[in-house]
Amino acid sequence: MTFVLFLRELWRRRILTILAVLVAAFVALLIVYKVSFSPPSLTERSKVDAEGQVQVLVDSSNSPIANARRDLSGLTARAGVFARVMSGGNVIEGAADSAGIPYKQIAVAGPMPLPGEAPGISEGPAEELPYRVEIIQQTELPILTVTTRAPTAAEARALAAAVPVAMARRVHAIQERQGTPEGKRVVFRALGPAEAGLRDNSSSKKIAVGAFVFLVALFFTLIVGLPRFLAAWRSLDPKPKREAPKHQRKRAKRDRRSKKAKPAKAQEEAPVEAKPKRREPGDAPKEPAPS
Repeated sequence: MTFVLFLRELWRRRILTILAVLVAAFVALLIVYKVSFSPPSLTERSKVDAEGQVQVLVDSSNSPIANARRDLSGLTARAGVFARVMSGGNVIEGAADSAGIPYKQIAVAGPMPLPGEAPGISEGPAEELPYRVEIIQQTELPILTVTTRAPTAAEARALAAAVPVAMARRVHAIQERQGTPEGKRVVFRALGPAEAGLRDNSSSKKIAVGAFVFLVALFFTLIVGLPRFLAAWRSLDPKPKREAPKHQRKRAKRDRRSKKAKPAKAQEEAPVEAKPKRREPGDAPKEPAPS
């Protein structure tokens, strides 16, 4: 029953109700789109980019993976070292050249690079960089996860695939320079091809829906509740005495004066009764007049 009364109140004030819905819809529209009046246009604010990923196994030529009795702790510790090397600017720069992406447009997130390695761009300017590379080591496993972000899926996939290759080239150059035997060399094996897909990072649509619902509820509450609140507020105030018009005040004043004047005049016109004369001792009684 209360809900029906609420709807009736809204219907009685349907012009305000329609205006409230339009204002809430306009605010929600501004959250999702950029509105331009010159020239008239709508541009969606949502930010859609692509995310790529590849997993890399840090292994050796004589792989211990197939042997259940072999300890992987050595490779796990080495994977942590290579994660720091991959976070360095030298490896990221090589991956950027292979993928055809500007190196200075790539933000790097991962472990601190080793001493002597060129630092990557870990903190970009106030405006977010369009490309990103993140290196994460799996717990207790010699596996590194490389996650990339780019404006397109093709660029994200190419950057993800280029990072392990650039790392393998750098390590191979060090092994060649040091003359490391083939059986003791570290090998990087990609666990499947790099994958990429689009994602929507913007939550503006959800915010717009929430803002629309909130504003509509707020406006409807004000439309229905504000008049009742004001009426209740006024009922608590004492009613001021209304002053009579000027001509009525003059007439009442004359009436009061006339009422005061009538008793005095009546008292003046009343007959005065003669007081009986006091008899002195020795005076004879007065005889009545003959009829």
